[in-house]
Amino acid sequence: MAEESYWVKREKEHIKREQMKDEEVSQRLREIIDQALRESEKEIQAFYASYADSRGLTPAEAKQRVSEMDIQRYEKMAARYVREREFSAEANEMLHTYNTNMYINRQELLMMYLNAHLVAMADEQTKTFQAYLEQAGIGEVLRQAGILGADITITTATLQSLVGASFYGATWSTRIWDDMEALRGELETIINSSIIRGVHPNRFISKVRERFDVTDFEARRLLITEVSRVQVEAQKLSFKALTDGDPEAEYEYVAMIDHRTSRECRGMDGKRFKVSEMAVGINAPPLPELYSIAHP
Repeated sequence: MAEESYWVKREKEHIKREQMKDEEVSQRLREIIDQALRESEKEIQAFYASYADSRGLTPAEAKQRVSEMDIQRYEKMAARYVREREFSAEANEMLHTYNTNMYINRQELLMMYLNAHLVAMADEQTKTFQAYLEQAGIGEVLRQAGILGADITITTATLQSLVGASFYGATWSTRIWDDMEALRGELETIINSSIIRGVHPNRFISKVRERFDVTDFEARRLLITEVSRVQVEAQKLSFKALTDGDPEAEYEYVAMIDHRTSRECRGMDGKRFKVSEMAVGINAPPLPELYSIAHP
């Protein structure tokens, strides 16, 4: 019993260290999203300043065709993003969701600018997730090898498969891009409504900020869930390698009990399960309700 208490204590200390790492990466995600928010606010303010007169901006003015110079300015900005950010293939495809041509109007040009900033945001989030999850997977395999005193390794192909796996119907990268598209759609709705009512951007910018806050919350929640999933899958590989198919081999579910722990995770704490039946989301973290802290 004393030995078990030692290992449980050790695991909980590990969980605390991992939570600190998660917070550091969450802060990086916040910075990425804040940058996109600042760029979006700047575009909205510039749009209003360029096309509104003393009475405000009317729907008719917003629908006026843009000039060739406006198009060239946008194309230069988009090309700079692609060059400096080294966009992924998915980001390049998203960037061209709105095609540039001489028949677009002022409001459509604004949405093209916002789309470029949001694509840059999602692409940077994706890269941040990928690097951190790979690090988490490799780190957990090495940690288990040290604890178990075994020569356990993970191939690049297995790591990539583990990191990119679908969880509850979608991969983490799909969720990031889906949220970006939802954000873009809601910004367009906010802007359309504001133009129809002829209100100044200062009157609706708070709604824009609120929606970016949702993106930040979802990104943080997703990060915590996915890093837990990757680490537990790495543990599973390690356990199976060590036990060599022993049907009686068991593991213990260890949860860090605090205000962020879900009801399901609390109920699993201290329970033992067979390694051969270990399943993420069923008898290993993260559990279905959990989008808060859930480390093994």
